[in-house]
This record gives sequence, C-alpha cells and structure tokens, in this order.
Amino acid sequence: MKFRSVLDISCGIRHIYSQLDISSSLSRAILLDSDMNTSANAIQKDYTDIDEILPLFNNSSFVSAINQTKIKLSELKDIRNSVNRLREGAILDDIELFEIKSLAIINSEISTLLSQFNVESFKIYDTTQILNLLDPDGNRITSFYIYDSYSPQLTKLRRDYKQSNYQDQEISFEISKDEERIREKLSASLRDHYLLLDNSMISLANADILIAKCLQIKSLDLIVPKVSLNEKTEYQSLFNPEIESILKKEKREYQKTDISFSSQKPLLITGSNMGGKTVTLKTLALSQLLFQFGFGIPAKEALITPVNEIFLSCGDDQDYRVGLSSFAAEMKRIDKMIKSLRRGRFILSLTDEPARTTNPVEGSALAESLITVLSKYTSMNILTTHYNIINSQCSRLRVKGFENGKMNYSLVEDTGTEAPHEALLIAESLDIDPEWVELAQKELNKRN
Repeated sequence: MKFRSVLDISCGIRHIYSQLDISSSLSRAILLDSDMNTSANAIQKDYTDIDEILPLFNNSSFVSAINQTKIKLSELKDIRNSVNRLREGAILDDIELFEIKSLAIINSEISTLLSQFNVESFKIYDTTQILNLLDPDGNRITSFYIYDSYSPQLTKLRRDYKQSNYQDQEISFEISKDEERIREKLSASLRDHYLLLDNSMISLANADILIAKCLQIKSLDLIVPKVSLNEKTEYQSLFNPEIESILKKEKREYQKTDISFSSQKPLLITGSNMGGKTVTLKTLALSQLLFQFGFGIPAKEALITPVNEIFLSCGDDQDYRVGLSSFAAEMKRIDKMIKSLRRGRFILSLTDEPARTTNPVEGSALAESLITVLSKYTSMNILTTHYNIINSQCSRLRVKGFENGKMNYSLVEDTGTEAPHEALLIAESLDIDPEWVELAQKELNKRN
C-alpha cells in the first residue's frame, strides 16, 4: 500500500498531508510513492531518526541551518529521467547537464550546512567528483556551458569565430562538433556516477521529508510513539487534528480519548448515535496509518502494534457506479476484510455500526455473528454498535454518555449487553421540536 493510495481514506490523513511543509516537488513525489512499513524494525528506524533530530530544534544554530537547508531543497528538481537516460547510454544535452550540476551544487551546499551537527539520520553523499566534471573552472554557479577549459582546440575555434565576426559557418560547424564531442565525453564520465546521482536525489528528498515530519510534530503537538512487540495497542489522550482544528475555529474543545486493545479478542464499543464512536474509529485508522508511514502521532502517549493491512468501514458507502446499495457496499467491504483474515494476514479492522442500514433484527444478528467470526483470528478488530449485543467473545467499552446535560465521550469498561438509550436526551440537547420528543418518550413508556 502506497501513501498516495491512503489519502482518500476518510479519517483525516489528507489533512495531515496538507499540513506537511515539504520543500521540493521531488520529495513530495517520493513520499506519495512510499510503501507502508509493516516491519517493526523499519518503523522503529523511522522514529529513531526523528528522535535524533527533534532535540536539535532547541539549538538556534540548527534551526538556522534547517531554514537555509529548506531554501536549498526548494530548488531540488526531479531529474530521475535524465539519470535514467544517462544510465542507458544517452548523450546528455546542456539542459540535462545543467540539472545534474545544480543537483551536485545543492547537495554540496546542504552537506556543508548539516555536516557540522553530525546527524546520522541525514545521509548526504559526496558529489564533489561530479561537480568538478561539470564546473571545471570552480565557479560553483548554477549554470552550465561547454567551457573553454574543456578543450584548447575549442578555445581557439571560438576565438577564430569571434574574429570572423561570427560569420564563418565552417568554424561554427567545427565548434558544434567539438562541443558535441565534449558532451559525449562528459556523459561517459558521468555514467560511472549514475548510482551516486540517484542516491543523492533520494537522500536529499528523504532529508526534506524527515525535516517536514519533525516540524509537523512540533506544530501539531504530536508525539513519537513506542513500537509494540506484544500485539497490544494503547493510546493516552488520542485526538484527531483535523476535527480539533474545526472545533477550535468554533471555539469548542476537543475531548481526547484513552483506549487500549489487543489481538486476543475483538473490542466492541457501544453507545448512542452522536456518542463519538465513529470519530474514535477514524482517529484509530489515522494514527495507525501515520505510525506505519513514520509520522508523529496525535496523542500524549502511544504504544502501537504494526499490522499488514488496515480496514476502515465507516459511513454510507453506497456506490451508484457499480449499482451497490449502502448495505451491499458495506457487506462487500467487510467480506474483503474477512478474506484477508482467512489468508492469514495480521490486520487492524475498524468497523462502524455493522449492518446498520438493514432492519434491526437482521442487523443485530449480522453484528453478533461478525464478532464470532473475528474472534477466531489473532488480529486487531474493533467494532462499534448501538444494537444490543450479547456475544461474550469480545471485550467491551462504552461511551460514558450524558453527564449533567453534556455528552462525555470518554470510553469506560462495560460488562452489560444492552446499548445505552440516549437518543431522546441527545434530541433534547439539539433543541429538537419538544412535542416530537415528548410523544416519543410516551411511546417508550408504553413499551416498557
């Protein structure tokens, strides 16, 4: 799974991406094409790099160097096509040679800026040989020309051509031939360094991405998580940055969540509608994605288990393009998740109100049986419901609910099998027509 493929998951990941201060288009392209890490060691390496750099932001000299580095990185171009042409034996033109020279200069300047801090996370290659080839006069300016110093013969031809008042076409032709011969020679010399060029581009882009992630951790108040090795995940004060920013604009406060779960049993979260269950699932999906792509985590503390795949089933997924109703689309999506489990994949599944769009009798039966299926596999499975579920093969949490006329979104342990009945309280809090609410309460009283 590549990073670009997760951006449309409705959990807040695109918001995080939009807040990432990446300097170059090459870096952005490399991030979008990056694969999701499923190895605990690879994930830990990402966070070890971040841990090395974050404390340095307390050093004003480092901050100044990073600011200058970001300016240099903004000039970084994606010249992978030119490097591939070079590898394949092409003779590069002046524009391509200029691009390679620019890369070597940017690399050299950033190396000078960052080398004083001896940061292992920034792997900057030495491109001095490449720079000497393309800048024989040592001017170190970002332009390229077939310099006279490449060939005494070329120097003489250019002088003669100037003396002819740039009229002698035979000399002009000889100049063109000599310049092409020099391009061919330069291309042949550079071909020995094509891997260095490729590595230099990638390392600069990775440094750009790493700096952006560190700056985002500071700006969004994120944290570096711990990697769990015992298939248990825990969050303290988990929050969703996108939703928090929306609430701040409305001068409202986001209530953060504590939650823990493991691979031993499915976790069932109960609570009424508007109880924050969907937000909790989306935020868990967001945090898992951020974790496995090496970003900061929106929490006070986090211990997270790597998984092979992430499945989020939330909201109305009716798909008119393939003629699927909301129910059919949901069933297909949950079936895909079950098939992944049956293949032996270790997954995180987050299923919001399964079978909510069908009648309550069949819906609750489907939800009950889904828990039974999930309980057969060692995986991370979380479901929410407002149905009354009696299945004992799951752990249970519930949204605390209304307290003193306000919704408390905290999750507390629950041993009951009946979902909270708070729909009318919520309706009252929303100033819904009082006659409607009053009549509904009378109907409930008749049935009890």
